[in-house]
This record gives sequence, C-alpha cells and structure tokens, in this order.
Amino acid sequence: MSYKLGVSYFSTRILRHLKNDLEDIKKHHCNFVLHTFDELDLFYNLENMRRITELTHRAGLKVYYSPWGLGGIFGGEAYSGFVMQHPSACQVLSTGERVGNACPRQPEFRRYVRSWIQGASRAGGDVLFWDEPHLWIAEWNGRKTREGEFSCRCDLCQKDFKRAYGKAFPRVWTKEVEEFRDETLVGFLEWATRETKKVNPRLKNAVCLLPMGDKKWPNPQWEHVASLPSVDIVATDPYWKQRPFSNPQKRPLKGFVDLYAGRIADLASRHGKEAQGWVQLFAHAKSGEKEITQALEIWEKAGVKNLAAWGYEACASYSLLACERPKQCWDLVGKHFGRLAGKK
Repeated sequence: MSYKLGVSYFSTRILRHLKNDLEDIKKHHCNFVLHTFDELDLFYNLENMRRITELTHRAGLKVYYSPWGLGGIFGGEAYSGFVMQHPSACQVLSTGERVGNACPRQPEFRRYVRSWIQGASRAGGDVLFWDEPHLWIAEWNGRKTREGEFSCRCDLCQKDFKRAYGKAFPRVWTKEVEEFRDETLVGFLEWATRETKKVNPRLKNAVCLLPMGDKKWPNPQWEHVASLPSVDIVATDPYWKQRPFSNPQKRPLKGFVDLYAGRIADLASRHGKEAQGWVQLFAHAKSGEKEITQALEIWEKAGVKNLAAWGYEACASYSLLACERPKQCWDLVGKHFGRLAGKK
C-alpha cells in the first residue's frame, strides 16, 4: 500500500485560519489530519467540528478524531468536565483516595463516551483514534508513584473483581490485580469500538497503545486489544523527549523507538491489523532536531506505512510543548514525508 502520512491538529477552531493551515499540511505531504475532539468540542463546538471536517475533506485529507483527555483516561492536554460533574464515576486508588479520572467500567462514563461517539459520527470523520487509554498514572497527575498505590478500586471494580475471582479485591498489587486492570481497559475498548461500529459502520477504530517500557513480549493487554474484531488499526507513540525543549531528559532512540516500532509491526502482522506509528514533533531543542528524521527512518525500516507526527507546526501554539525552532522541525517532517509520498 502507499504511505499514509498525517499530523495532529489542535491549533485553532477559526475556520479561515484552518483553511490556510490545511494548505500548509498538504504542502508537507500529509494525506490525513487528526483533529483533537475534546469535551469542550462535544458540548460547545459540535457544528464547528462538522465544518472543520468538511474543510479537511475538501482539501483531500482523511479525518481522524481523538477523544482528547476525555474523562481523564485518554492522552491530551485537555481537562475533563465530566470528572468534575460526576465524581462518583471516578477512579478510586488502592489507598481509598478518589482521583480525577473516570473509571472505564462505570455505566455513567460509558453513556458519556457513547455521546462522544455519536457526536463524532455526526461530525463526519473517518477514524476514531482511541489515544493512549490508561488508568490513573501518578506522574501524569503531578506526583510521584507511591509504593502499593494503584487504580481502580471503586465499588464497581470491587464487585466485578469478586465476581471474577471469588474473593475480595486486595489493596496490594497481585497478579490477579494486574489481570483485572488489563481487563478493565480491554473490556472498555471492546465496548467502545463495537459501539462505534453500531453507531456508524463506516467509521474505523484505531487504538494507540502506550509504550510503557514493559519487558514482556508478547504483552497480554496489547494482544487482547489487537485481537478485537472491531479494531482496525493498532498504533503506538514512543515519544522519547521530555517537555519543554529546555529539559534535557530523554530516552535513546535505539532500544525505545526501534523496539516499539518493531513490536507494533509484529502485533499488527500477527492479528491482521494495520500498523501505525507516531513520531514526536514537540519539545525538541535545536540540538536534537536530527532525531526527528532518525525516528522516521526507524519507522520506515520497521515496514510501517501509516505514519504521523504530533503535532502540527511542531506544536508551536502550545508553549510547553513547542520545539525550540518549530518551523525547522515541521519542515524536516515535510521533507521526509515528501520522500515517502512517492513510494509504494
């Protein structure tokens, strides 16, 4: 197949600016755009999301939507109104603390996700991109992980655990807790992707799995997600550099990006899915710009032909995420995409 080349976009909802940006995206050889679709868009901006999609399609680009920060269980810099309005549907830690992330098992949250799927279908996109689904992560909430602290142990999770294992949900980490947590996410994704097909059979589902550095391969959770009939695309996003660009902390490309590029290619091949890889286009200092091209070359070598960068113009519109030289970084991606666009 020919290369599918894309970029995420969350810079503006002003249509005249979007038109200009779409032309720029095309000049950088993209053929799809991921539009973030957060809770504010769902509540205040649904008609505008339809217009944004229409303009993107007119430009000859496919449209992905991500549930950006929805319920605090997907990737993204958007805050969740759901968790403020529905605290009883939020996750509870093993310590008893209730946190600002929805529990994927809670019916109230699933009803909310269904409304997002319906809104996304009305807006007219092509792919729902379930981005980095996760349970509560301490570091993503401004604190360090404490020993024995995990999620979710809400009342519903406790009931479901007892039904599955015939005993009370422990407050300490066990193999059964690990299995149950995996099932919490896999069960939710099975429900969400099947619901997508019910609402609109034309829509495709992509699931972007978090590269958490797990040494186990094959990874049981990834295997279960890839085996779901309602999942069309399996993706991952091994972002190696910490934000902002002045932060020197990063992982080496070799041993991280190449590891996960190979894993997602293997996973997709064995399960008959399309593989997708995401390249970090944020938080790069001038001295690290060459790594953008190197990462793209790694994905190309792995044989993955659906590639995307996060995000447009090297995230210049978000100061914490922006690269030191956004235009130069964005142009590096465009140059490499231009080379790939003519290949089969």
